[in-house]
Amino acid sequence: MAIQFELYKVPSPKDKEDKELYHARVVNFQHISTNQLAREIQMATSLTEGDVKAVLESLSHFMGSRLQEGERVHLEGIGYFQIKLNSKEPITSPKQKANQMKLKANVSFTADKKLKNSISIVKVARSKVKIHSLSHSETEIDRLLTNYFKHNQILTRRDLQQVCTFTQTTAIRHLKRLKEEKKLQNINTYHQPIYVPMPGYYGKPKQ
Repeated sequence: MAIQFELYKVPSPKDKEDKELYHARVVNFQHISTNQLAREIQMATSLTEGDVKAVLESLSHFMGSRLQEGERVHLEGIGYFQIKLNSKEPITSPKQKANQMKLKANVSFTADKKLKNSISIVKVARSKVKIHSLSHSETEIDRLLTNYFKHNQILTRRDLQQVCTFTQTTAIRHLKRLKEEKKLQNINTYHQPIYVPMPGYYGKPKQ
């Protein structure tokens, strides 16, 4: 199956009259969950679906513990995970103490050579759906999300982009609307939101 992509215009300063440039971006319409991967691994190995999910849960726990210690974690055939620090405010002196800084930790990932090689040869095709002109009514968005939550428990901004083929800006705008309409609830932090349906919406029973 070919990887579908669409072309997006590269933003340029308004005061410049450079030739228009475009970049290719993968258009992914399907979200693969842990449950789906666990079922596929079960079919290909002697492990049960429960075994796979238990291993993945433990892997996440112990990787998190190692990363908290500042260690770099290597999963052979997959890649390297490590903590990356970003400062929320400018650091004005090399002598500044840790308690005087506002640092945010993120996890960075570098793919292993084996993983890179596995995708070195891929088939690509222009998307038949023109992302730039695609729009959904609020009713259509509700229908797509109802179907999405049949197979998934949580929703992120990136998930909404994929489900509705939205740009990042459009997805953020609709997430704000859905929160205001009490259809979605953020169960995580403000900067890293994770959404779940409110009672009475997207298949979740009313209380």
